[in-house]
Amino acid sequence: MKKRSGLALLIVVPALALGACGGKSDEDKITSLMEDVGTDPATLCDHATKGLLKQVGGTKESCQKAAKGAKKDRDVKVSSVKIDGDKATAKLKGVEGAQTADFVKEGGDWKVASTR
Repeated sequence: MKKRSGLALLIVVPALALGACGGKSDEDKITSLMEDVGTDPATLCDHATKGLLKQVGGTKESCQKAAKGAKKDRDVKVSSVKIDGDKATAKLKGVEGAQTADFVKEGGDWKVASTR
């Protein structure tokens, strides 16, 4: 009996740990990030690659200043996320029409590399 309960703990504890961490898939993380950017465009600045920041002035602060003029889009919808290793592409539709966002994984976090 003790072996069975020990085995059960080995199965249950990791599952609980995953649940406590949120257990979100990479696709869920990217979708959530894009929805957050729709609600608050400055969120993009916290999740932008250095290359993307250079395009908007070079710093997080210049990015946030540029984001103040961006339209909020609470109804942004991510239609697909395609992940290939440490790179991903998300297709979305919102106030600005259809767009594509490219991502790279840096330090375990997904960062926006470009939008088109």
